[in-house]
Amino acid sequence: MPGENSRKHSLITILKESLLCIIILTLATLSGYAFKVLSLTEADIIMLYIIAVLVISIITSNMLYCLISSVVCVVIFNFFFTYPDFSLSAYDAGYPVTFVTMFITAFIAGSLANKLKRNIKIAEQNAKEKEAAALLAQNEQMRANMLRSISHDLRTPLTSISGNASTLISGGSTLDEAAKQQIYNDIYSESMWLIGLVENLLYATRIENGRIQLNLSVEILDDIVREAVKHIQRSHPKRRIAVDICDDIIPVTADANLIVQVIINLIDNAVKYSEDDTTVFVSVKKDKDAAVVSVADSGAGIPQTEKEKVFEMFYTGVSRSSDSRRSLGLGLSLCKSIIDSHGGTIAVSDNTPKGTVVSFTLPLGEVELNE
Repeated sequence: MPGENSRKHSLITILKESLLCIIILTLATLSGYAFKVLSLTEADIIMLYIIAVLVISIITSNMLYCLISSVVCVVIFNFFFTYPDFSLSAYDAGYPVTFVTMFITAFIAGSLANKLKRNIKIAEQNAKEKEAAALLAQNEQMRANMLRSISHDLRTPLTSISGNASTLISGGSTLDEAAKQQIYNDIYSESMWLIGLVENLLYATRIENGRIQLNLSVEILDDIVREAVKHIQRSHPKRRIAVDICDDIIPVTADANLIVQVIINLIDNAVKYSEDDTTVFVSVKKDKDAAVVSVADSGAGIPQTEKEKVFEMFYTGVSRSSDSRRSLGLGLSLCKSIIDSHGGTIAVSDNTPKGTVVSFTLPLGEVELNE
């Protein structure tokens, strides 16, 4: 029962903190004996007990421990360190004043330590609340940015699709075959762009606290790359995509669907930001204990000042794609989240003589051989 569990927890806490008090006071007493052997003054021994009360006030949860410890410290000091030894009697006329002063000093010091501890806890709680509020505000701003960006970027393809569909409906019979084919191609192209956007948004919903929930297994990287290239060639049938895969089989530990999406995003970016008559190069190699996948294009490249920003969510830079369409800015940010969740790295560099190379790494996996 909840009430019984709470009582048990309280009892355990009391026993634990009481034991800590006993241990601290015992250590203070043993140290006091060491001070006495070294012929140090009674004031030095009293300081030991004041420090003991300070420590007890810090590590315990109730002010009562401070009060009781202050009283016990006076009793122990009187019993072990005043004449006559091992007696609660005190022959010196000044000892009562010493005991009262010792108690008051220890209690005040302990009270201040306890108050400081409470203030620190309150400050930490306030800091956590402020951090939570800031995170909430950031998430709300991100959600607003996403909705604004989605609304803006969906308008153009949807307008194009609806306009072309309206043309076919109202005047399709008057169009020649070439004009119809161009409209069909435009509708298909815009539809594929929308599908890619929706896929990125769906994958983005799997991100929690900057990490993506993974379904890991050992996969052959060559198969993942070929699957991604096959997908891209369906949406960009006229673009040349060259794939360079090393002769060795490269197993990786990965969520295959997510890595396919990463490669699709990278190739799609390379296609969009380079001319139609250029080739996009995809290479796969092994480097020490990691697999490396690189996607290179011959476009205008990325300015040095933007290289660190391209992986930020909703960052689209100043460049437009070859079809004059701005991207939503989810692609590279999503890629980074996926690769980070796999324990890999992703980076942007310059291609030679021009263009951009985006490379990412994945941890190697071990293929189990059936005997």
